[in-house]
Amino acid sequence: MLKTLQSLFLPDASGTQATRETRVDAAVAILLMEVARADFDVADEELDVIRRTLVDDFAMTADDADALVRHAAAEVDDSTGFFPFVRVLNEQLDPERKCQVVETLWQVAYADAGKHHLEESIIRQISDLLYVPHSEFIRARMRAEEASAD
Repeated sequence: MLKTLQSLFLPDASGTQATRETRVDAAVAILLMEVARADFDVADEELDVIRRTLVDDFAMTADDADALVRHAAAEVDDSTGFFPFVRVLNEQLDPERKCQVVETLWQVAYADAGKHHLEESIIRQISDLLYVPHSEFIRARMRAEEASAD
């Protein structure tokens, strides 16, 4: 398992774009799963948001997205925190993409008929670690809440 984690998150000697992108999509998937599991109940709607995000934002096939969701779930089980995953995003993403990640975290929280206070706490922590301004944190939350009402 350590080899899997290292292959996803440690710098690769070749440094190819595909390798960097894989690390970003894995980090995003794991953080999304952290939010989904925060309330101790992973709803199908939350998993659907995670899969859809991976397919839409990272041009994955549905099968690849499913595999990454399973990997993310296992990684969250074994993880002692989300800082290593946030670090990958800080190294690879610009501020706009970080705000998109925060909005997607909110979409997961609202996917199962409303956010739980533990989900909000995790999103706030991740947002702070991503250096997303509080105003953008609130805007992302409002957009996700409005989208969930539709």
